[in-house]
Amino acid sequence: MAQPPGFIQTDKSLVCKLQKSLYGLKQAPRAWFERLHLSLFRIGFYSAKMDYSLFIRFHKDHITFILVYVDDIIICGSSTSAISSVVEQLQSEFPVRDLGFPNYFLGIQVDQLPNGTLMLTQTKYINDLLNRTNMHMAKPIKTLMVAGLKLQPLEGTTHDEITQYKSIVGSLQYITITRP
Repeated sequence: MAQPPGFIQTDKSLVCKLQKSLYGLKQAPRAWFERLHLSLFRIGFYSAKMDYSLFIRFHKDHITFILVYVDDIIICGSSTSAISSVVEQLQSEFPVRDLGFPNYFLGIQVDQLPNGTLMLTQTKYINDLLNRTNMHMAKPIKTLMVAGLKLQPLEGTTHDEITQYKSIVGSLQYITITRP
């Protein structure tokens, strides 16, 4: 790190200490999350034990949930007035854009049924993965490979193939971990 203009010190053992987090540094997301957590705590939310990015508030016979992923937030609850109140309180501290009802979030399609319940599916994510890997026309079979087959290493695999393979395996893991 270079000394700022106008600040000339010849002592090379000095270091700069940040007084607050700067955008772009690795500490910035943590500082933002801590600020959000403190703000939510002040308005009555607590962090769920099973997932620290899920916040819950019981207030006047209503329950409100806030799910945080990086800088995206989903707010849902048993009362639209309670949700509106939370949004107003957050707008007093953070720039907030209301994008309406989430149709698709982190690979999960969200549909609201006529009775008010939410249906979560991954059909679109799975179909997109099948199309991306040119497997959309494949026919499923119960046995994918002959039992007892001895596999040999493939000669000359390229870096792109390895990267694509890891991406596909990661997508399959994501599907199984997040299945609704």
